[in-house]
Amino acid sequence: MLNQNFGRIEMKKYLSLIIFFLICLAIQSQTLPNESVHVHVSKSLLITGESIRFRTWVQSETGPAFSKIAYAELIDRNSNAVAQVIFPLENGSGENYLLIPNTLESDHYIFRVYTRTSPYLGQEGIYNQFVTIINPKLPPGQAADQVTKNTYSSIEHSFKTIDLIETGISTSFDLPLDNFPKSEKNTFSIAFKNPFLPKNQKGFFRKEIYQHISQVNNLIPEPYGHIIHAKTLDYPIDTTETFFLSSHGNQSVLNSSKPDMERNLYFELGPLKDYNFLIAQSEKQEKQLNFSPQSPFAAFEFKNDFHFPTLILEEKDKELLQKLIVAGKSESYFTEEEIQEFLPIATGFVADRTYLLDDYTRFENLEVTLKEYVPEVLVRRQSRKMVLKVLDKPTAGVFQENPLVLIDAMPIFDVDKFGKMDPKGLKKLEVLSREFFLNKDRFAGVVSFSSFENDFGGFELPENALYLNYWPVQAPKKYISPHLIKIPKPDHFPDFRTKLYWSSDFDIHTQKTFYASRVHGEFELVYSYFDENGTWQQIRGTLNVSE
Repeated sequence: MLNQNFGRIEMKKYLSLIIFFLICLAIQSQTLPNESVHVHVSKSLLITGESIRFRTWVQSETGPAFSKIAYAELIDRNSNAVAQVIFPLENGSGENYLLIPNTLESDHYIFRVYTRTSPYLGQEGIYNQFVTIINPKLPPGQAADQVTKNTYSSIEHSFKTIDLIETGISTSFDLPLDNFPKSEKNTFSIAFKNPFLPKNQKGFFRKEIYQHISQVNNLIPEPYGHIIHAKTLDYPIDTTETFFLSSHGNQSVLNSSKPDMERNLYFELGPLKDYNFLIAQSEKQEKQLNFSPQSPFAAFEFKNDFHFPTLILEEKDKELLQKLIVAGKSESYFTEEEIQEFLPIATGFVADRTYLLDDYTRFENLEVTLKEYVPEVLVRRQSRKMVLKVLDKPTAGVFQENPLVLIDAMPIFDVDKFGKMDPKGLKKLEVLSREFFLNKDRFAGVVSFSSFENDFGGFELPENALYLNYWPVQAPKKYISPHLIKIPKPDHFPDFRTKLYWSSDFDIHTQKTFYASRVHGEFELVYSYFDENGTWQQIRGTLNVSE
């Protein structure tokens, strides 16, 4: 991250680097803690276009794991990822969702969750669970006579069960929750029971369903935030070359890295999560940029004897499927939710001088602007091209080297072209009149411009820069009400919910009453918690809603 303050901020930077270095040493000595991943899925029977809501806990042997990022995927029977999401963790826990693409065919899929290191450092590092997806336009691809038996049975954490509960459609009902264990990490859901999964496939799986997961040479722990892994394709490799990666969204942040002998580049985003795209550049602007971002998601193959159940849809299921389709299509219209936006982070540096450009005369280009009222930056000519030099405030001299020039955290190497730019779209100029260190590189000051709209003020993307649509870190969504709709319901409200309740912070003391929809049939109650020994547990029960 571009962290440009000296003194206290620089000391924090160096301490962070030391901590990160110690973590890397721990990786090499195989002393990273094992991480156990546990997940509560809101429901396992869905329609394309719906979202899988889930709560994740990542635990180490001593408590919540240090990982700040986790990964969720939807995997088909051929080990292919058909949907993926990166999501944040806070104190080892996070609630999020995975949108189901409308292009999927009706089938069973594996929903799996893990962190960047957990699959390689313990037996409980991957959570896998079957979910059933129904696409009204794409029936199952497998024929009913291709049924295969799975030799692997899922794990069930149903150490306690709730007696069968009866109620009617569109009624309110109470649940016997007084005897439920009390803890601070409760999650509770009531959703339509999945009749299409075999009973021994309704729990979850761990690493046993995958072919051998070998130890990787470069584990990438994420104790501060997401780390982008890339490779340079240059040959021969130049380990002194600096690559820049700027992240852009509501805020912009600059990172840098030098390749190792295996061509690996690592860019630590830290607390930054709210970005829309990335721009990669090299300090060597004269050559083509050979930069390849690597997927942060794991690639595992199922064992040959691990078989997905066959999804069989028959004529007798027609009424049920119609209810599911109506529920799936109507949920987006009547369910109220809000996105939990990421908080802004400190991305700038403490400048020696800041100019709000609207406070000054707007000249025709940046070159004239700098000459007229920015004494800390000297405009010079070399080989008929404009260059900038910055005053060195501590020595009262002038740097002979070129400064780091930025526009919305993106490095500018063609300063002559930049000087011809009309500054009308630029809001602010910050100047650092002293040495600046970004990772292993030293710069002779910083000249940093910010635009009004964080869009580079209309400046064109450099020719040798690479625009990247990288996977975003997805902010969570929260239902306005855990019942998914306003309570009490208005008269004649089209209530076709197949998910009656979802709360990732369930309070047994305050929530006793629940509300059935117009959908009848069996619903499953699932209560997830940690017992007094810190072990993740679930309680399950059945709610029968009659017409």
